[in-house]
Amino acid sequence: MTTVDDTPWRRALRAYPSSWRDRHGEAMLGTLLDEAEAQGRDEPSRGERIALMRSGLAVRILGWMPQPAREAVATASAATGFALAMVFAVFSGFEVRMDWRLPPEGQNPDLQASPGLIAAGLWAIAFVLILCGAARAARLALAAAVAGAVGALVYAQIDPLAGPRAIVTVTLTVLALLALLAPVRARLAAGVTAAVTTGILLFFHLSFEVPPGSPSDAIWTRVLTAEFTGFLAGAVWVLALLTAIVRARTVARLVAAVAGVWTIVWLIRLTMWDVATGMLGLAVVVAVGAVGVGIFRAGARWGHGTHPREGAA
Repeated sequence: MTTVDDTPWRRALRAYPSSWRDRHGEAMLGTLLDEAEAQGRDEPSRGERIALMRSGLAVRILGWMPQPAREAVATASAATGFALAMVFAVFSGFEVRMDWRLPPEGQNPDLQASPGLIAAGLWAIAFVLILCGAARAARLALAAAVAGAVGALVYAQIDPLAGPRAIVTVTLTVLALLALLAPVRARLAAGVTAAVTTGILLFFHLSFEVPPGSPSDAIWTRVLTAEFTGFLAGAVWVLALLTAIVRARTVARLVAAVAGVWTIVWLIRLTMWDVATGMLGLAVVVAVGAVGVGIFRAGARWGHGTHPREGAA
């Protein structure tokens, strides 16, 4: 039995939610105290405090979202991110770089590879691994895609002519991070979602006559506009509601996740062009989401025969 005072460790464990501490706190505390006694410490080290804070924060963030919901969001994000990465690679992966500092006769008319192709290629590798059932390897590829997208974003600040537009790398980074919320094991759902999304995007790119070799700006100013992404998000939300009404819960969960992902893409599109408009859009989404959650919880209580308390939200 350890003789180390456990007060500093209990204080550090407050980074975790109380429900988690009730289930696992004593076991973790015992392990931490045994390690401290073996090392002759009477308080947590700096690295230990940081690790506990980081892990506790992760538990708090992920705790509000049930595992099935995390898996649905990860699946939808992986499929949508793959579709957007492939569309970028096809239509803007190779483009003519126009240098405004040079006269027309000094321009290079040849197609040049975009640094964003690295992130797009890693997205393709990650999605192939998902379809092959290698969920763990796919997560490593997604993490590499995050690094590739961030690297392309930084390089574009050094050489703006190299591209791609910041909104491309920001979107691919955000979707990769969302895809890392949980291992993607629903291969069929991911494949179907990616195929449908890619088909829709290709159709609209061809309809709006955006040819391969177009600047990355063209994708977002002619196809993925605020109006189009907002309309697509709204349409998928309606589809999610219809699937929920017919009690197709698994399908409804995935469709709602796809709708949520496109809502995020819409918010990114708004924010990257106008921060104030993006913040207003975020406020509207949060308000509508809060009302929706309140209605859902009230309906669940009524469905179980438990009436909500008077004045309860």
